[in-house]
Amino acid sequence: MVRKRRNPTDIAIEVGLFLFACLLLYPIYFLYVGSFKSPAIFYDPFAFPKELYWGSFAIVFEKVKLLDGFFNTLVIMSFSLVSIVVICSMAGYAIARVKNRWFQAIYYLFLSGMIVPLQTTMVTIFKMGVSIQLIDTRTFMVLLYAAGAIPIATFIYVGFMKSIPKEIEESAFIDGCGPLQSFARIVLPLLLPATGTILITNVTAIYNDFMGPLLYLKSESKMTLMPQIVQFYANKHSMDYGPVFALSALAVLPLILLFIFTQKYMIKGLIVGSLKG
Repeated sequence: MVRKRRNPTDIAIEVGLFLFACLLLYPIYFLYVGSFKSPAIFYDPFAFPKELYWGSFAIVFEKVKLLDGFFNTLVIMSFSLVSIVVICSMAGYAIARVKNRWFQAIYYLFLSGMIVPLQTTMVTIFKMGVSIQLIDTRTFMVLLYAAGAIPIATFIYVGFMKSIPKEIEESAFIDGCGPLQSFARIVLPLLLPATGTILITNVTAIYNDFMGPLLYLKSESKMTLMPQIVQFYANKHSMDYGPVFALSALAVLPLILLFIFTQKYMIKGLIVGSLKG
């Protein structure tokens, strides 16, 4: 078999992409190496620790309620994701299947939410939370995240629904399934690529959100992880950045693991959605 010669242009592109990937990964390398550096060599950017220094992590677990932050983030994120998937998948199903101008008007109303800047609604949202007595509650954060994700999530679901043949649902109706059963048993499993894309993108957005919890949560016991990092940095009494690096390394680790194990599903969902939508 004759070995195919590689095009020099392709080799140059691959080398360039590899160098660009190294450039993007360097901050992660710097973060984790810095979290294991001792104070004596921390400020030397090229120094590599000869042995792992765990003192910074000990300070973090001593002074930060890290487990509470993880728990609050996980609870808010889980309920938000369930709400987003249930509401938006059903809305996308109805909008794509019912040929009615009122449903189309609702669809455009949902899409209009994507052009409203979040900063213009902060004061209004805060006053609304105070009036309904939900400020400083996890429930209010869940409602905010679910409402904020409705426009783009509905848009994705509608695009996927247009690619699913109606004959599949008609055969289910013949077998005795109602609209809700047909959606839950047949349509929803076919929407898994869209659901995966929506889950992954919203996990990142909710997990990394700093401004929302800072504005609408006051109790330390309900605070999520990202505001904890800033508060720890603001309240520390020394210029030792090792614990800050350690806390940041612990906070970003779940997202790195999530991306490693789900990247192919996210990319597949985005590609399929762009082709079918």
